[in-house]
Amino acid sequence: MIYSLATLLCFSAFYGFAMAKTAHYKSVFGVRPNQSITQRFSYGAWIIILLSFIVNLSQSIGYGSLMFCGQMALSVLVISLCMTYKAKWLRSLFYLLPALTSLLTILTIIS
Repeated sequence: MIYSLATLLCFSAFYGFAMAKTAHYKSVFGVRPNQSITQRFSYGAWIIILLSFIVNLSQSIGYGSLMFCGQMALSVLVISLCMTYKAKWLRSLFYLLPALTSLLTILTIIS
């Protein structure tokens, strides 16, 4: 359960990295972002990717870093495929990812 939380965090981070780019943001939302939105996405993505790395390392030191590399590869693959073929789908992820992360965090804490 905790690895799925780390994967979701990693996916959220790369979503933030993608939305920090002007061209990607414009293809998803239809408008150009201003500088403050770009910086917020970038800073938020770095914080979330660091949190994902910490979650993976807290589970197991050596194997956690390998899991983190695999989660990064999977996240980049899914985000790049979505940006290539269905960029408008990523608009709904803007609202769905925080909700899923919160739900999975609560379920992880309970179990």
